[in-house]
This record gives sequence, structure tokens and C-alpha cells, in this order.
Amino acid sequence: MPPVPDPRISLVFALCGIFALGARGAEPAIAGPSVDFLDRHCLLCHDAVERKGNLDLEPFLARPFDADALRVWTKIHDRVRTGEMPPKERKRRPEAAESASFVDGLATAISAFENDKITRDGRALKRRLNRYEYENAVRDLLGIPILSIRDSLPEDAVAHGFNKVGEALDVSHVQIARYLSAADDALRQTLASRLHAPPSETRRYYTWQQGRGFVKSVGPQLRKTFPIVGLDLQVDLIADRNVRRGTNFHPNLGELSVPGREELEAVVMLQSTYEPSYVRFERFRAPVTALYRLRFSGYGVWMSPDYQQTSRGRTVEPISIYAAAPRNLRKLADFDFNPDASVQEVEVWLRAGETIQPDAVRLVRSRPPDFKNPLQEADGMPGVAFQWMEVDGPLLDDWPTAGHRLLFGDLPLREVPVSPANEAQPTAAKDQRGPAMRIEIVSSDPVADADRLMRGFVAKAFRRTPTEDEIRSFLALVHRARDADFSFQDAMIAGYTAVLASPGFLYFQGEPGRLDGPALAERLAFFLWNSPPDDTLRALAADGSLLKPEVLRSQVDRLLDDPKSMRFVEAFLDYWLDLREIDSSSPDGNLYPEYQLDEHLTESLERETQLTFAEFLRRDLGASALVDADFAMLNGRLARHYGVPGVEGALLRPVTLPADHVRGGFLTQGSVLKVTANGTTTSPVLRGVWVMEKILGHPIPPPPAGVGAVESDTRGATTIREELAKHSTQESCNACHRMIDPPGFALESFDVMGAWRDQYRSVGEGTPVPGVGHNGFNFIYKLAQPVDSSGTVEHVGEFTDIRGFKQALLKNPERIARNVTEQFLVYATGAPIRFTDRPAVERILEQTRAADHGLRSLLHALVQSEPFLIK
Repeated sequence: MPPVPDPRISLVFALCGIFALGARGAEPAIAGPSVDFLDRHCLLCHDAVERKGNLDLEPFLARPFDADALRVWTKIHDRVRTGEMPPKERKRRPEAAESASFVDGLATAISAFENDKITRDGRALKRRLNRYEYENAVRDLLGIPILSIRDSLPEDAVAHGFNKVGEALDVSHVQIARYLSAADDALRQTLASRLHAPPSETRRYYTWQQGRGFVKSVGPQLRKTFPIVGLDLQVDLIADRNVRRGTNFHPNLGELSVPGREELEAVVMLQSTYEPSYVRFERFRAPVTALYRLRFSGYGVWMSPDYQQTSRGRTVEPISIYAAAPRNLRKLADFDFNPDASVQEVEVWLRAGETIQPDAVRLVRSRPPDFKNPLQEADGMPGVAFQWMEVDGPLLDDWPTAGHRLLFGDLPLREVPVSPANEAQPTAAKDQRGPAMRIEIVSSDPVADADRLMRGFVAKAFRRTPTEDEIRSFLALVHRARDADFSFQDAMIAGYTAVLASPGFLYFQGEPGRLDGPALAERLAFFLWNSPPDDTLRALAADGSLLKPEVLRSQVDRLLDDPKSMRFVEAFLDYWLDLREIDSSSPDGNLYPEYQLDEHLTESLERETQLTFAEFLRRDLGASALVDADFAMLNGRLARHYGVPGVEGALLRPVTLPADHVRGGFLTQGSVLKVTANGTTTSPVLRGVWVMEKILGHPIPPPPAGVGAVESDTRGATTIREELAKHSTQESCNACHRMIDPPGFALESFDVMGAWRDQYRSVGEGTPVPGVGHNGFNFIYKLAQPVDSSGTVEHVGEFTDIRGFKQALLKNPERIARNVTEQFLVYATGAPIRFTDRPAVERILEQTRAADHGLRSLLHALVQSEPFLIK
């Protein structure tokens, strides 16, 4: 019998046809500016022959004012208005009145063109959800906060700095096929995997019972600290198996019949600094995807230099907890173990089948034979002991879950044996005492049940009222699947999959003009939560209350105070500050051995920036804090990295910085300094461009064709400043380098991971440095040329280091506030900043000036502004 075709396949082509609608219509032609000013003052340099700045104006004069020319005319307007053009060295320059007349006429033409287009098409193009938003929308709909489908979708294109701009978010056959596949996977993860809820119980898992891990240096010293029954037994087991202490040991102690082992609470596994040792609590497997409460008992120890003796610990050791699955570790939480035994508790979501792996993240991960421990002191080194893990859960409110009930209501469940036709179903559950079984939904009236369930699902999934035609199209798909011998369950999933790949779910709502309640709720939620509106927002949208300024303001505060606002923080910073690139390079093992295998540092750097921004929003700190603040979000690892004393532990929290410290603000955060370096060298050019574009909002054009990149000399013979001095003598390069080199030089005092430095490192010339890296090997790098972080900011003055550069930037804090306002506006509306948006941006700045342009105040003013309130 030939395979039954999946009725969803035809959806790919049908949906593509729907998405193709809405292509742009013909742009209106509006008369351009008078050519008289241009002919007398501009065409001498910007014609087909000279092409100064790679600009030839003649083609633009020969055609009507249109969208393709808009960018060029806007740039001309700005350059003439500020007096930058015509150049000041020109002998024949226009009178001020002549320039003003030209600028006013050009502004009128640009505004007329944009206003006409906005009236017809709206300020923002109709766009689909990006993959961040899609994942969050499906998570919220199905009630699975840890659902992971983002990486199964194609990478979104970026325009104007973000993955939210309509002109870059196209839809293709491949895109729709991926949506269908991701939606199908998510829906099947939502289905109940058993008839009855697994019991919510408390179980303790002793470390010695686990079937994998490393036993390290279990000796009599532990008995002095924790005299608990069974410890001698463990030492004897090691001796009986002829395992030399200090080496790896993998006995499955859980299978042994040992009297009194249930009372054993002492440590039998240690994570030392000798090898990459870990504990994995594999006797626990999450029975279902749900919330669990985990408790961990453990403490720090001090290990002798020969790894044979342990004593009471001396340090606070940060611990990270991971959910472990085949080929995947997922970070769950952080806490600390102290020298005294303690119990730490966390609540986490786990996926079915995941187990738990704790990790003492400060300790070294290296292997012999040449290993040296950088944490070792004359009499030993730190280690961590894990005693047990206790699990409460799963913590379920109902069974089946809310997501399952959304799909299938209260229809009964039954177990059926797995057959070749359904053995691949993700809901299959294997009973070790009998044949493999799977759960099936039972419907006695498939037609009526399909109609009722589909209507409820579409009403919940769509962020507007669905039409009857839309519901009937999804039901028709379900009926076709039933006719093709699909089970009721699989036919409904085919229909639900189509819903999650349809324009009603994928596309933002709203028509040209002012947003109505549902469209406003949608825009607000996807702005501040990066996910759909909740029931509260939907209710306020339905009765029109959300359109009232005071209600809108209260909802902005509610959304910002909700934990979901971290979705906004993370997604916004991923693109504005390029945090998504933090793992794109690794520090070179020869030049930066102290950073090798230090995941705790990289994780802390990224989280520092996210929590700093969240703190700025919470406290409504002024936009100038983006450049310089009197505090930093630090834990023990970051504090050591930044040279801030008195901070220990894994928790990131606000720490007041010492006076005149170089940290504070985004410029000197390790995450930013890492994403603007390549792991081997730093580049003043890359960092300078980053500062100009991300902080000051001044886009830098790409280098002229044929101009090579300037590379740092890792041999230590020359400095990057010397290389740039040669490069900048080229006329085509000098204009941009005058802007981008000074901020880049100011940041040269920071290495590829953001640590302070006074000299560059080299693998050639220089002074050898004694020490042992985090990789366990002696340093081989040398200290070479000194760092010069001085420079001159145009129209401001000279600076000698990053402190002076920060002060130079803060002489014009409104420039920083204007840029962050524009970044918010692009992110919030999915449209670039238009010429006609400029007055609205200035009004936002005026309204927030008394609050020093606090970030929260900026958000409030922006949400009440015209560009936000219109499509």
C-alpha cells in the first residue's frame, strides 16, 4: 500500500501564496529639490567624474524623488543642515540663508513623500514573527516555558540592527516547511505521555548511588569532619577493587547489597581541581516535562598537594546546575557551597528524560601528564564535595496539563500498543514489564469534537478574532486527514500545525493608521515581553481600555515588572549590543591560557550585561549610565576579573565600584569587549565602529573596495596604533578613521575578554611571564609593547585613557539618549527611523529631560508617541 500523503504538505504552497500578497505597490513620484543649489555647490565634487565619497548625484537629478533615493536625499539634507557640506575649506560656500532655504525645501519633499507612503501602507511593513518571537508565542500558548524550537527555524535576516524589521523578514517555501515541522514537534511534546499523572513525591539521591562520576581521594580525613555510618565501607570498596586513590573510579554502587547504605550521607564523590571531574545524578530522570524543586547538599573541602587527604574547606565555591540529556547540557541555576555543609534549593523546569549534573565551575578542567593547578597553594587546593540531591516533583497543578487540554479538552485517554505504524510517535512510553505502549485520544464524535476543539484553539492562538472562513479552512484540513486514515489525534495535530504556520498566527495585526486595541496589545507585548499579550492585556484591548493613556502607562509598568521582561532584555541586547556573538570566538590558548575552558566567566559576562540593563530599567537610570555608572553587576568570578575586591560567590548582584574605577556602563563590560575582539587580538577599528554605531548612533560606511584590514602584530614588534597610522594616511580611509579610531584606542586597555592590560601580549618579542593557565599549562606568552589608550574626540578634546573618554562622551548625554530612543523605536515597531519620526523622537527627549532621560521614562514616552501608536 503506498504511503498516505500528509495533507499538511499542500499547506506549504497555499500559505506561500497568501504570504506573497501584500507586496509593495508602485511608489508615488514626488518632485525633487531644486537643482540650482546642487549645481552650484555639490556637483563639482559629486558627479560621474569625481564621485567624492563614492557619491554621484547626477542619476538622482534625472529621475523623480522616490524610495530608492530617499536615503541619499536624507543624508544630503543632514550634511548641509549641520554645515558639514559643502566642505569648510571650499572658497565659495553658500550663504546661511541659501543653505537654510535648500534644507527646508528638501525637508518638505522628503516629508511629503514619507507621509504619502505612511497614509497608504502604514509606517511599518506588515511582518511575520521572528524566530525568538515564534518560540515564545508557542511556549506561552502551550504552557511549556522551556520549549526549544528556535534553532530549528532559519536564521532571521537583520535590517537596521535588529531581526524585527519587516523589510528583512521574508517568507519562503523552506521557511513555511520549517514552521510546520517545528509546530508539529511542539504540539506532540504537549500531549500527555501517560494515562495518569506521575506521583509528586520527594526522593533523595545519594552521590554514591549514582552509576557515573569520579570518586576522588576519599580518605580518613573526611571521617573527622563527618562521622557518618558507611564512610569506611566506601574506602574499603576502593581498596577491594585495587583502584589507586587519586584516579578515576566508576563503580555502580547502587547495585551492591550493603547494610546501612541508606544512611550514608557523607561524600563519596569529590570534584577536585585535578581532572575534569563531575557528578551526574543519573538515578533520577524527569518523568514528564514539568516544574521540579531540587535540593543539593554539599560543602567545600581542602585537598592536600598529593590529593590523598582532605580537610575543611577554606573558600566559597560557585556551583552551576545543568539539565543533562544526550549531547546537550542546559544551564538551570547557580548557588554557592561554603566550607560548612549546606542545603541549596532551586525550582527549575525539566524536560522529560533529563537528569541533573552539578558542576563546581571555578575549579580547573585539565588532564595530566603536564598539568599544573593554578589554584594550588603550598599546602593544597580547593575542592567540592557533593552529598546528595533531593527532588520534589513533578509539581503539577492538573493532569493532563493545560497545554494538552487546550488541544484535546477532556476527551478520554487510552493506552494502545506501539505498532510499526506509530512506533515513532513521540508520545510512546515503554513499560519495562510489558510491551511498549502509547497514549491515544479517544473521540466518540470526531466531527463535533473537531469543530469545538479547533474553534477554541484558534481563538487562543490568534491575537485577534478569527474569521469563520479561517476556522473552516483548518477544519477542512482535519477532515481531509481523517479521510486519509489519520487517527483523530493526528488529524487534529495536522490542523493545529496549520494554525501555527498560518498568517493569523505568524503575522502581526493592524492596518495602516492608528492601532486598535488588539493590535496595540500585540505591539506592546512583543515589545516588552518579546511574546504575545496575556489575558489581562487581551481583556483591556477588547473593551478599549488599553487605548487610554493612563491605562497604557500602568500596563507598561506591569510588563516591565514581570519576569517575562527578561525576554525583552535578552533579545534587545542580543542585537543592539551584539551579545548573540559572545560565543563566536574563543580566547587563544597561547596568548590567553587563563581563560581556557572557563565557561563560568563567559556565562557571567553575558549575564552581567543583561542584568545591568534590567537594573537600569528598574531604577530608571539616565541614558548616561550606559556609558558610566557607579555600580556593576558582579559575582566572585567577575570581581576577580575586573579587580574589584570583597566579592565572592556565584550570585550576580549590584556592587558599588571604588571611586574612579574604570568599570561601570557598557563600554567596559567584558561581554562587549569580547564580541568586539577575535580571541587572539583586539581591533581599535572594530571597537571604534561599535561605539560609534551602538552607543552614539552614528553609522559608519563600509571601507572602500580594495582596502585591506589592519591586523595586530602578535609577534610584539609593532602596535596596532602604529599600523593604523600607516593605514590612515590613505585619503579614502582618513575621514572615517578620525571618528572611529579614538574610541577604539580608548578601549585598547582591555584584552580580548575585557581584563585590564598595560602591555600587549605576544608569542615573539617581550618579557616572559611566570604562571599557570586555567588549562593547566605554564604561560608561554610574553609582555611586549605598552598600550597607549589616548586620543582626541573631534569638537570635544583630548583624553588619556578610558576614564577621560567616558567624560568626553558624557559632555553630550542627549546624543546617547537620542540613540537609545531610536534603538527602542526600531525594535518596538519593526520599522526603521524615518525622517518624519524625528520630531517625535525630539518630543520624547523633551518629555524625559527632567528625568535625565531615564530608560524607563524613555519607554513610557515612546509607548505614548505617534510612531508607536500607528501601524
